[in-house]
Amino acid sequence: IIEYKHIHPPHKVGSNIQDHFVHFLMLFLAVLFGALAENYRENYIERNKEHEYLSSLIYDLRQDTSRLNTCIESRIEKNTNAKKLISLLSQPVISNTKDIYYLTRLMTRVEAFEGVDGTFNQLRSGGFSLIEDKKIITEVNEYLHIRKTIYDYNTTEENILLQLRNSVSQVVKAEIFSQMLNSEINKNYKYYIKPLEKDEELFSYDKTKINNLVYWISSDNGNQTLNKNQMLLLKNKAIELIKLIESETN
Repeated sequence: IIEYKHIHPPHKVGSNIQDHFVHFLMLFLAVLFGALAENYRENYIERNKEHEYLSSLIYDLRQDTSRLNTCIESRIEKNTNAKKLISLLSQPVISNTKDIYYLTRLMTRVEAFEGVDGTFNQLRSGGFSLIEDKKIITEVNEYLHIRKTIYDYNTTEENILLQLRNSVSQVVKAEIFSQMLNSEINKNYKYYIKPLEKDEELFSYDKTKINNLVYWISSDNGNQTLNKNQMLLLKNKAIELIKLIESETN
């Protein structure tokens, strides 16, 4: 009887280890390259998001700058008007009441600065973590701090204006005062306020009431000056910040 035996090839230990190593290496490289690709993708997305934030921030800063220019010019003009009005009301004998009426009417108006908050709110909500340049973050925080100071002056300004308007009502005739403002027919005049064509009697020439009015005009003038200086500082900070962002993104 002839017996057939299955003959196995000789077992090569080294070959088996080499196969496992190659398999491990291929698996390792696949995981590594997958992780690198995912990291690159996330980094690419974050850099694009950062660029979007910074571009949007530049736009908002330019909007703020435009508004600041308007508010600064308004305060320069209001400071000039305040000085003229104080001089007119401080005369021994008050005359030229048509200018007193007009300047007093202008003093009750205000150009309050309110910045654009869209991008700043996004940065506060986690967007800061995407900004790589820490100097930009520092400058943005300084910008927001100055802007907060302006908002505080705006609040003070409103409180002063309440007192100013009350003191105005004690000196001028309300009927004449109200007729000067008309948004329908005075479209060619600043704030729709038309100057009087002739002098009109004041409601009161009482020295105490006049003095009270001058006091609140002076208070408003002082706060306007402080606020204007902060606005100039904020405007310069906005210009510097725009240049910094543009230098980093170009």
